[in-house]
Amino acid sequence: MGHGVVEFKHHLISELKRRRVFRALVGYGIVAFAVLQIIEPVMHGLHWSDDVLTYVVVALAAGFSAVAGLAWIYDIKAGRLERTAPAVPGTPLRKRIVVPVLIAIGLVAAAPGLLVYFLLLGGARGKPVGRRADEPSIAVLPLVNMRDEKGNEYFSDGITEEVIDALANVDGPHVASRSSSFAFKGKKVGTRQVAEELHVATVLEGTVQRSGQELRIVVQLIDAASGYHLWSKTYDRELKNVFQLEDELARSIVQALRPKLMPSASTSLVHVHTPDIDAHDLYLQARFLWNKRSPVGLQKAAQLFEKAISLDPEFALAHVGLCESLIVLPAYGWISVPEVVPRSSAAAMKALELDPTLAEAHSCLCLVRARTFEWSGAERECRRAIELRPTYATAHQWYAIALHSMGRVPEALVEARRAELLDPLSAVITNFVAVELYLGRSYEAALAQAQRTVRLDPSFSLGHSYLALINLQLGRYREALAELEPLAGQGNRYDGERGYTYAKMGRRADALRLLADMEERSRKSYVAPSTRALIHIGLGDKEQALRWLERAYAELDWRLLYLKSDPMFDELRPEPRLAAIFERMHLPQTQ
Repeated sequence: MGHGVVEFKHHLISELKRRRVFRALVGYGIVAFAVLQIIEPVMHGLHWSDDVLTYVVVALAAGFSAVAGLAWIYDIKAGRLERTAPAVPGTPLRKRIVVPVLIAIGLVAAAPGLLVYFLLLGGARGKPVGRRADEPSIAVLPLVNMRDEKGNEYFSDGITEEVIDALANVDGPHVASRSSSFAFKGKKVGTRQVAEELHVATVLEGTVQRSGQELRIVVQLIDAASGYHLWSKTYDRELKNVFQLEDELARSIVQALRPKLMPSASTSLVHVHTPDIDAHDLYLQARFLWNKRSPVGLQKAAQLFEKAISLDPEFALAHVGLCESLIVLPAYGWISVPEVVPRSSAAAMKALELDPTLAEAHSCLCLVRARTFEWSGAERECRRAIELRPTYATAHQWYAIALHSMGRVPEALVEARRAELLDPLSAVITNFVAVELYLGRSYEAALAQAQRTVRLDPSFSLGHSYLALINLQLGRYREALAELEPLAGQGNRYDGERGYTYAKMGRRADALRLLADMEERSRKSYVAPSTRALIHIGLGDKEQALRWLERAYAELDWRLLYLKSDPMFDELRPEPRLAAIFERMHLPQTQ
């Protein structure tokens, strides 16, 4: 009997090879992956339900068994479909045995994709993982500043953000993220549309009016399906009681959503990170600028966070804000990494000393460690941040940076997708999914994702920058330049990409002129070495490109976190000097 089984296996494998079943499955797998890369941006553009993606995934998975069966029966010869010649007479392969085997082979081939989709990505990406339809859910829209002074906008935005954070502390209700809710700021959009895009059943909207030390907040909770007001209330308080007001507001919302979720009265929903009202006000101003993500705004935010810390040295979130503002500044090309690492690292460590459970501090320390090529430390800190707060999208995003820096792009894409799942309307997060698709060479999918980013926020410079880089890889130089030229003057990072584009277009004189301009500028302000390296790569001058990259390593240049994966550096990959840089960065030689 044992001999018969062995003989059957031998003949089966021989026939599978002869009929080229395995080759057909590999080809189908490539096509299925391409279909998934195309279908998702199409869904977003046509506003289809996210369930459509699940149906497509299941259908493509079922197709593996069908392809195995067709490959067994048919073959292509001389461009024609022909029935495959039968097996040699006497081989122990019967139809009633072969059919289940082919189905099983198809299921095994489909299994990895199904596991990634349903277990790692959580199924349909637009829906929160594991959420039931009957669970309470809410989007808190930005409270409208009712004062004429534009300067009070930071306060209304800050109150909104803190209410969102307070609601997120309650087990049970699904709360739309800050970035996704703020995507509707200033837009005349009905509550039904907001609810559909954020997958929530209720929407909170209202106004904030601040006059001296007096504060008035008027809010209403709306059932998105019917449009009826479930609850509304006006709060008149003194500014010094702002934290109690936020806690009372959050409790009222939870009570309206589902009374049984209400924590005990002794448990505060609002975590008071500082008792100092002035420090809190400075923090709100700084966060307002941080959320703008502009180089000048980030520098000003860092100053305001420092002022808040001077008023309350134990204000942990202010230390986190200082870390975040400083550590992302180098990516805009205005300052070097060594200039910010000591202060940002100290700020993160101080925040953790004050509160070891602060996920934001661990997440920022992850990026600090990545900037200094401490990969194990970076991965440990991001994992800890996600463990403490799994719904913190920025932790997933910055973990993705650490992963793609090490060449682990598929894992980085999973983390970026998780971040997008948690914060689907954040231009920063949406753009980062485009970045990971770009680094993974899925250019058409990356293009659709980048286009979605600039639709979400037409003023988001990084979105236009990556839209340009993707177009470059697709050979669409004019389209790339059209995205980059309006970014001139917004940061040195964009000049490198523009010079690279000039060189690839054959506009050598323009590229050289930009290099000369950088040389002049570098006498007065910081210019990242990798910026010049990119232009030399475009010009085909590998010697100069490698010289500037070696200098980039010495300066911990921010772009080295993309060196392992960015296709713009592909021309240098065979060079031993690049391999030496990877070795000094403690990176593996293969991607």
